Amino acid sequence: MPDEEDLTVVPIPSSETDAERRRIRSSNDRDQNDEREHRKNRHNAGYDQAADGKMPEPKLDDVTNE
Repeated sequence: MPDEEDLTVVPIPSSETDAERRRIRSSNDRDQNDEREHRKNRHNAGYDQAADGKMPEPKLDDVTNE
């Protein structure tokens, strides 16, 4: 086992840029503001139901007779 002084801390590689982090943060801020104002938005549609395990079954086309 190596000594502690032989260990080098290496940051986890990330493909996110500062611009991407700002875009994500801005999107999250908008979503949270909409939720506080009790406004629905397309981006958040279904998250609460999914978290509660209450998503409706997807409607699948019957392709067995084609």
